[in-house]
Amino acid sequence: MTTNDPVSRLVQAWATFDESLRSGGGFDEPAYDGLTAALRGCATAWAQRDAIPRLGANVLVDIFPATEANAALYGGEAADRIMRAAYDLHALAGRCVELPHGQG
Repeated sequence: MTTNDPVSRLVQAWATFDESLRSGGGFDEPAYDGLTAALRGCATAWAQRDAIPRLGANVLVDIFPATEANAALYGGEAADRIMRAAYDLHALAGRCVELPHGQG
């Protein structure tokens, strides 16, 4: 995989965003923006595929629970912002695996 590959971009963006939260660095807005862009890129790239790459699926499965768990490391508005992001990321992850219109 290259850095131009949607899965590579997703993995890198997720690692950057997650590490900032887990290390106590707080909510990294540019990292979040990069992650949402990577998720949108995967949704577009995978829209007509019957299967998605396993590594991409691994990230999609982890996004919500890991982000939710990271929110517990913070308090107040920071925790609220992280939880809002968790739900937004969950919705974007869902777009990555939704069936094409008219199927399912």
